[in-house]
Amino acid sequence: MKDHEAWAEFGDVLRLPINPETDYVGGIPWEGAGFKPELPLVDIGPGSGLTTVALAEQFPDAEIIAVEPDPWMRSMLMMRIAERDPLRARATVVPNSILDAWMPEQIGGALLFNVIYFLGGRARLAFWDRMAQVLPEGAPILMSRAYGVVDTGEELVRTASSTMGRNTYERWRQTVPVKDGRVEITNTYKTIRGGEVVREVTTKIAPFSLDEELVVSEIPIGKFAIEELSEKYLVIRRAPDIRR
Repeated sequence: MKDHEAWAEFGDVLRLPINPETDYVGGIPWEGAGFKPELPLVDIGPGSGLTTVALAEQFPDAEIIAVEPDPWMRSMLMMRIAERDPLRARATVVPNSILDAWMPEQIGGALLFNVIYFLGGRARLAFWDRMAQVLPEGAPILMSRAYGVVDTGEELVRTASSTMGRNTYERWRQTVPVKDGRVEITNTYKTIRGGEVVREVTTKIAPFSLDEELVVSEIPIGKFAIEELSEKYLVIRRAPDIRR
């Protein structure tokens, strides 16, 4: 089983109980980001769609574009949209990488949460160029300050636990640096019933291990301005084009 397949099964339950202060769709600094909801808003790599729903709820009159290349995650994303009548009429799901995806000619902003570390160096440069083409002056990319660096180390560490019915679900994580600037993350998902492990699923994923200095240095000067909103978020805002 691949990691995105396991996350499709276990991800929602492992969020429980939801703590608004630590949950990754809680505490999003919408006001500081300065979205332009009169234009379509884009959620880049939303996975199962939790952030897409949050974006749509925050801007109830905006058109929403969700760009998700993974079919397992996209099926959950589409289910979340389909079961919400008001959202279904104004949300479009695009099944491509952001580098290849259709987008409107102009958008009023984008979410970029936990995505940048899946793009290689050339792909990251191409991403910023692509976004500069569709963002008008002042429109933001709200980016999470997550760069693929996981601190659990080579020891297997339990990172999440939750209960549904008679089952307790746990995620255990181990990280090991590998070649080409990547880190290999091993996730082990355990199902426990009556004190015994009745199922165990192990997956591996190898994102790039980046740091903020590198990511910020790649953002084109003259096309974007960078603002620090909080410990968790940066705004990458489209700057005015230089006119001579």
